Amino acid sequence: MDKMNKEQIIATLLKKNKAKDLCVIYADAFLEYQEATENIAANGTIVQHPRTANPIENPYLAIRDRATKKLQSLRRVDASELW
Repeated sequence: MDKMNKEQIIATLLKKNKAKDLCVIYADAFLEYQEATENIAANGTIVQHPRTANPIENPYLAIRDRATKKLQSLRRVDASELW
């Protein structure tokens, strides 16, 4: 599936869900999750600190994990068409 913007994700979710507010929250978390996983895939789990060049854990790991928790808390949202 091609990458979708927020409005497209919400429209897709609203086909199977009635609660627009939950669909908006899900769309935000879904986009955060996508961005984080793309960054991790491109840069790895260990990256260089921008000032010291020391190896550090990729900050997007924490963003991905937070987004995952948000998505899991919204299990009542039918998002099968997004995955």
